[in-house]
Amino acid sequence: MWLLSLFLLASLCFGKVEKLVEEEVYKRFGDLVKVNKVKITGKIEKVDKIELDMEYSKSRMVAYIYSGDERHQALIDALWKVKVFVAKEDIEKGTPINPELFRVEERFMKSIPSDLRLNPEEFENFVASTRIVKGTMLRRSLLRELPAVRAGEVVEAIFKSGTIEISFQAIAVDTGTVGKVIRIKRDENMLRGKVISRGKVEVVP
Repeated sequence: MWLLSLFLLASLCFGKVEKLVEEEVYKRFGDLVKVNKVKITGKIEKVDKIELDMEYSKSRMVAYIYSGDERHQALIDALWKVKVFVAKEDIEKGTPINPELFRVEERFMKSIPSDLRLNPEEFENFVASTRIVKGTMLRRSLLRELPAVRAGEVVEAIFKSGTIEISFQAIAVDTGTVGKVIRIKRDENMLRGKVISRGKVEVVP
């Protein structure tokens, strides 16, 4: 611990408190972040501890520097790295979405909208809800989710209890997208099932 304190003190002598904060950021987030600048308020004579108040994809980026009984604040100007899907050509409304329609690019942003982070494995469940112009970053708000199960269809139902797993066929009573709980019917028994993929549900209480 005393070696760390000596290191921090030596760094301060060369006016590198900002560098220490930057190193803490990279230690936590690695190459997912790019720090542009660190601005510290107040004069700091020594550093006992640095705490980060920041979360991946969020715009709030603050560090707290503890020096004895004092706490100083550092404002961090940084960008988050994210992979986005960019339309190669114009995509007409109603077009089924698939990875071949997009190129993957790495972008740096101050904050990342939650609907920007899409999983290519989910693409088959969506169609374009509007015309997507070439060069547009794909967002969930531009898509319409298709039902994975439709009323009247035969579905594969899975029942799990501990280590036991039973699979059987049932009839969907409701239409539902992935994640939705619908009614299913087996013989004369009405059950509830959570849609987990196209044509497949998991029986729930």
